[in-house]
Amino acid sequence: MILLGLSLGHFVAALLCFGIVALNFYRMRKFIPKISKSHSSHEKTIVSVNAHEKNGSPEKLEALIIEANPHVLLVMEMTDDIEEALKEALSHYEYKLSNPVRDGFRIVLYSKTPLIHDQVTFYGPDDTPLLQAQTEINGCLYQIYSAHPKPALNKKWYRERHDYFSEIEKVITQEGLPTLVMGDFNSVPWETHFLQFLSNTGLKSSLSGHGYKITWPVYVPILGVPMDHILLSKDIEYSGLRVGPYVGSDHHPISLSL
Repeated sequence: MILLGLSLGHFVAALLCFGIVALNFYRMRKFIPKISKSHSSHEKTIVSVNAHEKNGSPEKLEALIIEANPHVLLVMEMTDDIEEALKEALSHYEYKLSNPVRDGFRIVLYSKTPLIHDQVTFYGPDDTPLLQAQTEINGCLYQIYSAHPKPALNKKWYRERHDYFSEIEKVITQEGLPTLVMGDFNSVPWETHFLQFLSNTGLKSSLSGHGYKITWPVYVPILGVPMDHILLSKDIEYSGLRVGPYVGSDHHPISLSL
């Protein structure tokens, strides 16, 4: 009877483990990598990074920006100290759109080509900003949105994050240009509100078909999740989706080429 009890217990435990593994594989099915196309010399790089307001190694972030030489760069949790430390790298960007977010840091969109129809609008109960601008990339005019909603650290912020996405999707669906939405969304791609946002806006996640990209937290990679995102109109072709190295932040940067 004891042996039978142990066998039954082992069977139930194995069945439970199998169920958890199967569920995780199901959630990750859209992130199975595809064969990448060869890169073109005409491709322009897009980089999005949460710099972390308490960044202790901004020189690493500056080195990444200089090496990647992105055409469009989004920096979140920007502070005066970080901006000063990135002075050389940012000197290559004549155009920028910036706004405070919360806790003393800013969200800043940089571009090597003019930002036109640029504006900052506010959504959700706490008036979280959404940067909006159009810019030319490879001779094509793109609509770019940049967002950094609150993390779901408690029930209040959880609801506010959902409200924010519900409100900005109505703005994004009004545009007719090829569209990029980028930032630290404080959301993983299998959450219901994230999937609903993709469905309602008609956008696609750049992660789909390019592997499970861990962007946060850098200190405990075994528990890491894709928290940073670049979303695109479904007809936009892109390549080279990458998660960058450690840049002094608790987030890894993310980039792709258009």
